[in-house]
Amino acid sequence: MINANVNRPATIFHKRYVDEFSSLPKGFTLVEIMVVTACLALLAGTTFLLIRSGTRSSLQGMLRLETTLEARKIIRQVYADLKLACFPLPYNSVYNFENVMYITGAPPHNMYSFLSFPTHARLEEVMSSPYSGINYRETAFINYRVEPTASNTRSLLRLTREETFKGETRTKVLSERVNFFEIKPVMLQPYGRNQHYFLITLQLVDSIDASELNRIRAGEKLQNDRSNLAVADFFDIVYPEFFHAAWNQPGINPNWHTQIKMPGQ
Repeated sequence: MINANVNRPATIFHKRYVDEFSSLPKGFTLVEIMVVTACLALLAGTTFLLIRSGTRSSLQGMLRLETTLEARKIIRQVYADLKLACFPLPYNSVYNFENVMYITGAPPHNMYSFLSFPTHARLEEVMSSPYSGINYRETAFINYRVEPTASNTRSLLRLTREETFKGETRTKVLSERVNFFEIKPVMLQPYGRNQHYFLITLQLVDSIDASELNRIRAGEKLQNDRSNLAVADFFDIVYPEFFHAAWNQPGINPNWHTQIKMPGQ
């Protein structure tokens, strides 16, 4: 015969455990929820600051790279134009370096004008008469203009290149981040001989925060305080070949190599 009281203590203990467990409060208290919420807020805030800092640094790096590449492209264009700068040689062989380029306007809104041999044209477009008569070489009229931008929120300047060749004028905005641009004719004396050069100075500035640009005065080179700014400084020196080909040969007479045709003639 099976004794029915053998499992009775276990049954009583199980019932008592279930009753005690069911009497415990269910869910979370307000204090527990507030503690968890505060911890999550601290973690989320820290994570947000890390992501924001990384995003800002990435944007600043991309902007510096973009500004540097733009400045490098501009300096190459200006260098190529000035290296091939030319002017009509007078028959009396009286000329100086001021005949190569003319500077007008008031700083920083200057305009630099000169003639240059076009590098984009074909040979038959540059040489008008390759077999007989005077072989005039066609030239392009180049203008570099520094002017205010159309934006009222930016104190920076716009640099525009204008080229006129055979009656066709091409205008291109090179940059709207210009803080300083200058082409300066200078004379140096290497080996005791007067040699003339063009000094090109270019500074582009930009920022991911438009308010940072308000402390910049266009036309004055930014020297010290460059925090939160993307600054590209470039400097180059140009040796104008056409001018020195004549300058280093005193008394040279105009010939079919040196005769040029000005735009509009």
